[in-house]
Amino acid sequence: MMSGQLITPTPLHNFRPVGGLPTADGGVVRADLVWRSAAPLSQRQPASEAVVGLGVATILDLRDARERASTPGAWQHPSLSARAMPVFEDRLHEIRFADLAELYAVMIDDSGAALARAFSAIAAGAERGVLIHCTAGKDRTGVLSALVLDVLGVERTLVLDDFAQSQQRLGAEYLADLFADVDAENLPGMAAHRATASPPELLQGAFDRIERTWGGSAEYLGAHGVDDDALTQLRKAMLVPASR
Repeated sequence: MMSGQLITPTPLHNFRPVGGLPTADGGVVRADLVWRSAAPLSQRQPASEAVVGLGVATILDLRDARERASTPGAWQHPSLSARAMPVFEDRLHEIRFADLAELYAVMIDDSGAALARAFSAIAAGAERGVLIHCTAGKDRTGVLSALVLDVLGVERTLVLDDFAQSQQRLGAEYLADLFADVDAENLPGMAAHRATASPPELLQGAFDRIERTWGGSAEYLGAHGVDDDALTQLRKAMLVPASR
């Protein structure tokens, strides 16, 4: 399965694999281990059974506590372990930003440790199946997914294209479900266009910021706590020869 395919086998919005893409050295990232999506919303059918059916064992929720409070009990299933891993460490409501580019700059500069913890959790759980999500599954989830793909050696243009898929998947139906389900005060600074926009320039700006200061994604993650064992574990789990 290629991550660019508009296939949604679950009730979740913006659902797709973090994978299915070729690497620069001739391999391919498996598309059946790590998944990404928007948060589950009550307007949709329960998603737990669907993701368990795909082999997911661990849910990593990147939202802050205020956001999680809007969708309590979303992942109640005996086969699922749901972990709160807030990228903004429960202070998103305090952040003031004029546009998404400013929010991404804050994320890269101030949330490196949180991103590194989530990355390490993906590496530790990949073989058993992981789903990562935030609210729309495009900003926090998009940056974390991009770091995973970049570290695995996927060409930058493909990583950017994958990131931009979110805008195609988050349409009027998503906005209707979102604003019917989530109290506006739990979505600080959000407007409709921010809720769905994912231009590739946003992610490229984040990569530029990382590369100016740290040199690259692996170095950025390492500086914030990801060790070599986690990188090796992720690569071992997710990389296979292209002919497989």
